[in-house]
Amino acid sequence: MVLLPPHAQALSKKRILAKAGPPVTLPSGITYRDISIGKGYTPRPGDSVAIHYSLFFKDLEVESSRESQGLAASPVGFTFGATSGPGSIMRGISEGMDGMKVGGLRLMTVPPELAFGQKGRMPLIPSNATVDFAVSLLSCKKAGTNPISVIDPKAQVY
Repeated sequence: MVLLPPHAQALSKKRILAKAGPPVTLPSGITYRDISIGKGYTPRPGDSVAIHYSLFFKDLEVESSRESQGLAASPVGFTFGATSGPGSIMRGISEGMDGMKVGGLRLMTVPPELAFGQKGRMPLIPSNATVDFAVSLLSCKKAGTNPISVIDPKAQVY
């Protein structure tokens, strides 16, 4: 039997819950449990963040940002707090990450209205389903510090 280093092992909801802290329920109905508390910066609205996530329905991992890419998987990047338009992410993930620090891992239980709603995500997630996300906050760049996102009126190319 080959033992893999902890970072190479696949996430499983059961293994995550074994390390989880006490549940915290937010006014929106999201419940989260911190698996590990990061030591880095806490994102604020407008900051650019990068995460890895695993999506669970019941005890089945339905999707992962690491899927089919091994350890070199590309993280998911978005603007923290943006829930519509370019650079946004599902409201349940953004709200469930509130207060996280870079380096942290959190398991969130997200109600249907903040996840996939009446449409679901067929064929594995039915309509009006509560889902779980395991989210690792990999990095955070403060708003206004990305020179690519700032348009310079003197620039020749936009």
